[in-house]
Amino acid sequence: MTTRLPVADGARMRAVLGELLRPQRGTALLGLVTLVGAAAVSLLTAPLLGRIVDLVADGRGADAVTAPVLGLVGVAVGQGVLAMLGVALVARAGETMLAGLRERFVDRALHLDLEQLERAGSGDLTSRVTDDVSVVAEAVREALPEFARSALLIGLTLVALLALDWRLLLGALLAVPIQAWTARWFLTRSGPIYAAQRIAYGDQQQLLDTAAGVSTVRAFRLHDQHRDRVAERADAVVGLAMRVIRLQTRFFGRLNAAEYLGVTGVLVAGFWLVTSGEATIGTASAAALYFINLFGPVNVVLFQLDVAQSAIAGLRRIVGVADLAPSPIPPSPPGRTAPTSAPAA
Repeated sequence: MTTRLPVADGARMRAVLGELLRPQRGTALLGLVTLVGAAAVSLLTAPLLGRIVDLVADGRGADAVTAPVLGLVGVAVGQGVLAMLGVALVARAGETMLAGLRERFVDRALHLDLEQLERAGSGDLTSRVTDDVSVVAEAVREALPEFARSALLIGLTLVALLALDWRLLLGALLAVPIQAWTARWFLTRSGPIYAAQRIAYGDQQQLLDTAAGVSTVRAFRLHDQHRDRVAERADAVVGLAMRVIRLQTRFFGRLNAAEYLGVTGVLVAGFWLVTSGEATIGTASAAALYFINLFGPVNVVLFQLDVAQSAIAGLRRIVGVADLAPSPIPPSPPGRTAPTSAPAA
């Protein structure tokens, strides 16, 4: 009977991550502060473009827009440098944490009880060493820095919209209920699918590993049985992958609806403020640019929820093995001493 290796629960996974994060708090905090600076600098783009719009609308000459254009160049350079540094620092902290977890995992895997490993099957352990570690490493290397940068940019952009006019912010916030409901809908459905997907990959890998014993399969005339099991497990993997694709398609379709609603709200509020004389065309243009620039960060944050679900499923499987107590080393037989190195010639 197959008994899979343990999978850590959410509380234990968070506790292990807290232990690994503790030595990296300084690097992670510095990275977040740098990303805040990059997001703050990037917010200067919209008001500078709005200023150019106002100068052109007033019939000012080309010399008048020189300063805003140079400001845009400075913003691009400053934001790029700070973003690159912040992403590097966050990734460094994450990679260091992952390295510590990987070492702990390998140490426990090398000391697994052979009977326990045979009951679980080599495919379970192999899939954790390969697929799960790769998924978590990709999330740490790419998803985590992008999520942090985008989340900070969203927060600061909303503050900038409020600084322009609270009614412009209100128009933008029309998209939030749909986005929040879509994210909640996606998370409740994707988590179980990703957990099942990681298990299915392990089962498939375990069966494919028996290809090394093809001579034994032939000797016992198990061709049909193994063929049917390979087909069954392959179908399970494909079925789960198709469920994920259908879920993602519906997810992004609902996000597009939220974007259309938010743009409409900002444009209507801007039109009303301009026609009533409470705002300039440049201010309304800056607000529209702020919200349009949110499309990328919002989609990144919500898309990383998809990556996070898969990474969390893999991380729980890794922590489950890393948390196993090492098998006791059997005592040496009586009268036998530990081998010593041969004396040098």
